[in-house]
Parts: sequence; C-alpha cells; structure tokens
Amino acid sequence: MPVSRTGSFPDALAIAAARRVINGAARVADPLDTAEIFPREAYTGEDFWRFERWALFEREWLCVGHVNQVPNPGDYFGITVIDEPLIVARAESGDIHVTSAICQHRGHPLLDGLAQADTSGACRNARLLICPYHSWSYTLDGALHAAPGMGRTASLADLRNRIRLPRIRHSIYQGLIFINLDENAMPLEARMHTMQHMINGFGLADLIPTAVSNTPIQSNWKLYQENSLEPYHTDTVHRTSHNPAPARLSAFYDFDPADAAIITTTGFEQSNELFAGGDPLPSIPGLSAEQHGRLLFVAVLPMLFMVFEPGSVLLTLALPEGADRMLLRTLSLYPRAATEAPHFASAVEAQSTALTKIVSEDVLTQEALQRGHRSQFTPPGTFSWLEATIPQMNNWLVTRYRSALDSLLSS
Repeated sequence: MPVSRTGSFPDALAIAAARRVINGAARVADPLDTAEIFPREAYTGEDFWRFERWALFEREWLCVGHVNQVPNPGDYFGITVIDEPLIVARAESGDIHVTSAICQHRGHPLLDGLAQADTSGACRNARLLICPYHSWSYTLDGALHAAPGMGRTASLADLRNRIRLPRIRHSIYQGLIFINLDENAMPLEARMHTMQHMINGFGLADLIPTAVSNTPIQSNWKLYQENSLEPYHTDTVHRTSHNPAPARLSAFYDFDPADAAIITTTGFEQSNELFAGGDPLPSIPGLSAEQHGRLLFVAVLPMLFMVFEPGSVLLTLALPEGADRMLLRTLSLYPRAATEAPHFASAVEAQSTALTKIVSEDVLTQEALQRGHRSQFTPPGTFSWLEATIPQMNNWLVTRYRSALDSLLSS
C-alpha cells in the first residue's frame, strides 16, 4: 500500500488568498461571451499557490511519464513533483513502481549530492539504488537491500522489516504513468471516458519515446495550459511555425468538469505534420482518415498536455515550482516502424528543431504574460470563439478550488 502523507496543509494566509481568488472568480465558468479569467493573484500569489498545491497537486492524478521510458528491468528515471523527488522504475519482476527518492536513513535524496543530482529525466539502469551519503541501498521496488555499519544497532532483517522507500500510489492508463498523493482519490479510469474514444487507434501504450527535454519557464503553470489549449494565438505567435494547422480550422468539444480531459482539434491545410522536417516517417498504423487529417490536443489537468498527430504523439508535463515558475518536460512518441526507419534519427532531429521553435515562441509569450499579470491593470479578459477551452479549464479549476476550500472550512 502507498504510504499515508499529510501534505502541505494550507496556512491562514493561503486560506485567505483562496477566498479572495474564489470570490473574484464568479464568472470564470460563464458562457464564452461573458466568461472572465481568474484574478491576477491566482497566477502571481505565493499564498494562493500554497493553497493550490494542496487543493490540486496533492489530490489530483498527475502524469509523470510513459511506461516505455523504462522499457527494461532495472531502468529508472527521476522526476520532482511539487518538491517531492520521485523515482519511476521497472523492477526485476517487470512491474512499474513509483517511490520516494528520499533515503529512509536520514533523508538524503538518492539522486542528489555526490550522486550528481539528475533532474533530466533520462533513463538509467541499475540493480540497486544506492544513497550517496551512507551507502544504504534499495531494490527498484523500494525494498531495503543493505545498510552498512548498522549491525550493532539493528539487524538487517529487522531494518528490512520496517524500512523501505515510501510507495507512491500510481495507475497506468494507455501507457501513461499517473501518480496520486491522495489515497482517497477516485480511480483514474473513472475520469478518462471523454479522452478514450478520441485517442482510439493511436496505440499510445506501444509507442516508443525519444529523449526527454526540459525547459524552465518563468510563468505560472496555468498560463502554460491556457496557451496550449487555445488556438487563437497560433496565427500570431507561431505565424511561420504553425502553418500546417491554421487556427480557423479548429473545433471544440463539450466538457464535463468531473472528467479529466479538455479536448480541441485543428485541421491540417498544407500537410499532415506540424513538427515536420526531412523525409516523412511511417505514420501510426490504424488511424482513421479523420485522425490523419487533424491535430488532436488533449489536456489532462493539471500537469499533462498532449499533441496527437498522424506520425507521433508529443507529451508535455507542466511541473510547477512556485506561483511564477515551472519546468516543462517534453518527449515525443513514435510507432516502432518509424524508429526502425534508416532516416529516423535525422527526421527526429528535424522535428525537434521545429518543436523547439514553437516552444521558444510560447516561452517568450508566457513569460511576458506572467509579467503582465503583475500589473494592477490586468483585465478580466474578453474571449474569442477560439478560446472556448479556457472557460472549460477554469470551470474544472474553480470547481476543485471551491470543494477544497469547503473541506478546509468544515474540518
């Protein structure tokens, strides 16, 4: 069983900030013609971030990667989620495990210090996870393996009986690894109905990932998700990099805030690749003609955003580090036939260059928007039809903010 944890219970300042934001968010879930954005404190306030961290990130399902990032027994990678260093590993049994990366001797991180902190998310392989402080070691399922020099204090059998790396509750859906720090959260699958029929045919669980890329962004995580979800900005911000999929070919879908996924699509006009470059790679087998003719954008809030195109799937993780900073982790997934093509490496490099251009344009925009949200003149917002997903996202958010605040005030 995953361990119980108390999390970062909000203090009085965080609760007061939550009240201000919620009181100022009466119209965020209105119909598009009257909907507003959240008050600027929701994007800039550290007090509100402490509430939001507890209300969302310690209660919701958070995607941390894909099973094929750890394809072989002994493979593992590190990821830090809301200041919690974690290890995602495939044990000798072949099972996926997610554990704390904090040694249970005296709290030294297993992937830090003399171990040379690895925040890249790159796949490593080892039989044991060894703490660089006192050489305590653990198997990849989190069991204590050895504790040198402890024999005069306690037997290894006793230590193994009562000490292990804390397990993190996780669930695997279509090859995506999700964690939840709340033992009482409803099962992940119950929230995936809308997304399921949209991604049928992509064979997401069988796709092969490329190397992970990490980009620090000086902005609130919600600005990243808003920007990713709305196509209104693409013809301006990405005027030369998003041409295959113009905003006017976008479509929007009904959304239930009890569900996990917000979805939009944009049709192709010139080619059926957004991140194109060089000779085309084999497409994902089994896609319909409709799926070949459009981009599919899916946000599984709060952290995951995906772009499905006929030849690949882009995963992006918005890892918040505070009210005004986050780390964007990205990786692309390809069908096996594409990875076996002789020009795969050069094609991926060209596609990565195209993606980097789009991401860099978004980063500049998001960081400027974050600075703009510090202004006393930040407006309540006026939405285009091409921003229909933002009130959907804000409905999802405010529903959870209110529920969390109610639970605090009634406890």
